[in-house]
Amino acid sequence: MISVRILGFLLGLLLIAGELARWWGNAMGLPKALDDVIAGAILLLLAVLGGRIAPALHVAGWALFTGVMLTTLVINLDAWMWDAGKARAGLYAAALSLLSAVGAIVTLWWARRAGGK
Repeated sequence: MISVRILGFLLGLLLIAGELARWWGNAMGLPKALDDVIAGAILLLLAVLGGRIAPALHVAGWALFTGVMLTTLVINLDAWMWDAGKARAGLYAAALSLLSAVGAIVTLWWARRAGGK
């Protein structure tokens, strides 16, 4: 369980830092970063609180992270296929695919711990 908490802490921290670095100095882009920052903050909170909260809340937090990553993946796949002007859309799509897979695996792991089948 400790390794899942460390993974959550690192992913949450990287997600928040990445979004803040991406939109720093552009206040108009801040609403676009809000969902990622919230998902990252929840992962950080879950990692810090760990076993003091119910596994079902871990499931919900990781499911939110996975949903945000999947949504962003679809946006980047669309840009990769139809908007040749978007730089590095393929790289973003690959990274988001990996993050979505990790999020789905950890969500299922927590669901199993929460008593789901």
